[in-house]
Amino acid sequence: MDLYGDRLCGGRKREGLVKNPVPGLPLVSIITVVKNKAASLSRAIEEVRTQTYPNREHVIIDGGSTDGTVEILRDDREIDFWISEPDRGIYEAMDRGIEASDGEWLYFMGVDDAFSSPDMLSSVFGGGHDLGDRDLIVGNVLTDTGLFRGRFTRALYFKNTVHHQGVFYRGHIFDRFRYCGSEKPGLPGPCYTISGDYRLNLMLFRRGAASIYLDRTIALCGRGISMEGRFTGYWEEILIRHEQIGFLRAVFFDLFTLLRYVLRKVR
Repeated sequence: MDLYGDRLCGGRKREGLVKNPVPGLPLVSIITVVKNKAASLSRAIEEVRTQTYPNREHVIIDGGSTDGTVEILRDDREIDFWISEPDRGIYEAMDRGIEASDGEWLYFMGVDDAFSSPDMLSSVFGGGHDLGDRDLIVGNVLTDTGLFRGRFTRALYFKNTVHHQGVFYRGHIFDRFRYCGSEKPGLPGPCYTISGDYRLNLMLFRRGAASIYLDRTIALCGRGISMEGRFTGYWEEILIRHEQIGFLRAVFFDLFTLLRYVLRKVR
């Protein structure tokens, strides 16, 4: 374990134990963001560890926990890489996870979520699908309100139709895009608290990212902060559309966002 200012970090990669290439099996980086959820983190680590797919790494980004999370990370010698330091929220932490990952494909696993089966990664990356030049692999997520079917289509102009736990991103897209900041490298930009994944997906769709849809359940998830119906999430959705497509084009879709919010509140 190393200490640099407020940053604690460790893991197998810090010790030089980097995953070797495996022919036909792309390296998949699973990124987990956590803060003060030690009990959930232990389950998430085991969830990744029981996946049968061999060529994977687990990167864990902690927001400066004080509940024993750091002790779990420090004592587990099998975690590939972890950092513990204060951040501005979940999306800045995810960007740090991107920077720490070496995978050809990246997946963001919520600390309270689970894969649909131990063979999930193998079923996606084990050679049964022609991923070619695809930038995203989109699937479904089972939530406590039912099955969320992912869609990387023009429906994104109305709302986020790609569940964060139902998509794998090819690593090279993050050479240009991040959850926080400007699309131009090195320039400041927004860092949303709830809808940063919507911003990323809309940016990718508008710039012609290629996707493949797999009609299978990738993960089992609870509602999460983006599903709680807070007005902040709807407002961020509006701001993101204005940023991406301009005020005049966005207003039409904004009306549907406000209608969704009202209908949710009157149920």
